[in-house]
Amino acid sequence: MREDIQLSFIECQMPRTPYQLQRFVVGQHDTPEMQFVQVCRELEALYYTIKEVGMANKKTELEIAKLRATCDEIDAIDADIKELGLERTRLVAIGARRELDELIKMYDQMPHFTRQQIDESQPDYWQARLGRQANLQMMAGGAGWAHLEALDQIGVLQPMIQAQQEKAKEITQ
Repeated sequence: MREDIQLSFIECQMPRTPYQLQRFVVGQHDTPEMQFVQVCRELEALYYTIKEVGMANKKTELEIAKLRATCDEIDAIDADIKELGLERTRLVAIGARRELDELIKMYDQMPHFTRQQIDESQPDYWQARLGRQANLQMMAGGAGWAHLEALDQIGVLQPMIQAQQEKAKEITQ
């Protein structure tokens, strides 16, 4: 493969851009507490994936060495196949590390919360999230029954219905 193309492979490596992480991964949540939780979950998943892949790479390197030591033609081809996989894994790891670094920056710049604070923020979070989603659904033509049921489960549907009924009464008077 041409060197300029390989360099472009390296340059493009990052599964999700900083913009995607900020807007669509972390920004999907309506409160700082849940944004913090999302960043922590993403960091945890990437951290352990990177560690596991690193150990798998070491194992593959040992397997390659053993295959090459046999001087068997089939083993040499198997070693070549493993080396190709290792090359690809190392390329993907560049992107994973970039994403991890970006998530660490986000973590460092955001407020941090305890488990108790996260749990206590849940009513506000769900009211904000379900309210936002209901508004979007109304813009699209109406809220679905499942969403209305979720609003009822958090105790905000009945007050919304009563408010609408009162507005209707005011209009008709």
